[in-house]
Amino acid sequence: MSGDTYIWIRIAHIIGDVAWVAGLVSVFALLRAHHGADAASRPGLVSAARAMALLMDLGATLAIGLGLWLAFASPRFPTNAFGSGGWFHIKLTLVVLGLLSAHGLMRAKLGKLRRGQPAEVPTWVLPLVLAAAAIIIVLAAHPTLLRK
Repeated sequence: MSGDTYIWIRIAHIIGDVAWVAGLVSVFALLRAHHGADAASRPGLVSAARAMALLMDLGATLAIGLGLWLAFASPRFPTNAFGSGGWFHIKLTLVVLGLLSAHGLMRAKLGKLRRGQPAEVPTWVLPLVLAAAAIIIVLAAHPTLLRK
């Protein structure tokens, strides 16, 4: 992979990350607003949450797909990123435990709303998403922090 290709893939990966986290935060906020809204405004909040969930899904697809491509085909690492040190393992763990779990929870809550069931969102989801996103950004920006 050429240097220019690597840069463009990394930019698209970051755009996917931003869209994913923005979608997660938006869906969370819309579902929390839905819980306290009157009956007349609830259908509009559900449609807005479904639209933001599409952004969340597209961002996750970009981030995960291009992230795996970068992990296995990056010119920065001779074989793959898994042998590059602890930073990649921590970043991957945060993505799986932090962002993917919150993503699945938001999708499950939207499915409940679509079936007409109550779907209250736990308050701990937003801090989890924001903390995971912030730590991932720090690790991605400075992967040498955890290297020897």
